[in-house]
Amino acid sequence: MKNLLIIFGFLFCSIAIWAHEAYPERNSYEIISNVADPKLSSKKAQFVFIINGLENETKSHRIVYSINKKIDTVLLKSQGKIIESVIPGKYDFKFYYNSQFKEIFIPKTEIKGSYRMTIALYFNPIRSGTEMVKKPVIYLYPEVPTIVEVKVKPIGELTFTYPLYNESWNVLADPSGELSINEKKYNYLFWESEQQLNSDDFDMSQGSIVSKDATISFLEEKLTEFGMNSKEQADFITFWGPQLNKNSSNFIHFVLNDDANLFADLSISPKPEAVYRIYLVFCDSKGISELSISEQILPKMNRSGFIALEWGGVEITNDITY
Repeated sequence: MKNLLIIFGFLFCSIAIWAHEAYPERNSYEIISNVADPKLSSKKAQFVFIINGLENETKSHRIVYSINKKIDTVLLKSQGKIIESVIPGKYDFKFYYNSQFKEIFIPKTEIKGSYRMTIALYFNPIRSGTEMVKKPVIYLYPEVPTIVEVKVKPIGELTFTYPLYNESWNVLADPSGELSINEKKYNYLFWESEQQLNSDDFDMSQGSIVSKDATISFLEEKLTEFGMNSKEQADFITFWGPQLNKNSSNFIHFVLNDDANLFADLSISPKPEAVYRIYLVFCDSKGISELSISEQILPKMNRSGFIALEWGGVEITNDITY
């Protein structure tokens, strides 16, 4: 899965969002105009770069930039301009402010002699507290061998899939759960992506504080409560057990079924009788009081008919406050 980058701000595991979020993210640059200037000779051209996105910074800021790998710096005031006179040709540009903002790259931009090109630059902040949503996997259990098309549309871009995802997966699904694509066999479909989600989308008042020693028995109890079979539980626990055991105890919450649409939309054709989704969300429980949370009761799957099951999860590690 391509880095699935998710920002969570939970009741306990809250993640700070970069202070410049008030400035909406957009494309990093835009060509505003490209016009002939009679003041320029046929052997001269000019780029004008207008700086945007740093309005909340200090009154002046230093921009590091390169033109075809030649590096320079300039000290600008808010919404300043960088003016570069060049000979006609093609140019690559890079602009860097600091590690809290995304670098801007403008590739192979051609300018003619006697022309002035004006380009607006938009410095987008890098949001802190981003996390990787790990290992969403999808199982399919039709009643008879069936050709199934599966489409996943994550909030962010896909970073990795297995088998290879090309607008969809088309698989021969067996009632045993075995999947076939071009005679290759798979136990499940795998995807990852980077995402950012709204902190108000989750009810983190429900969950459990689980010690390291009780992790396996807790997962077995909860996954059985949800209705996962022994193979699915083994896949889930062998992946998440080691992750959870990094902490002496964890706060654990599950995002279930339709609520998992916040991670990705999942479309399956022919449509199963039911699609079940379970995502594990956890963080170090240090400082969290059990009196502040209530136990989360999981609904049980009905495994009759054609069903699909997906599980994944995320560890909250950045800027945690309580």
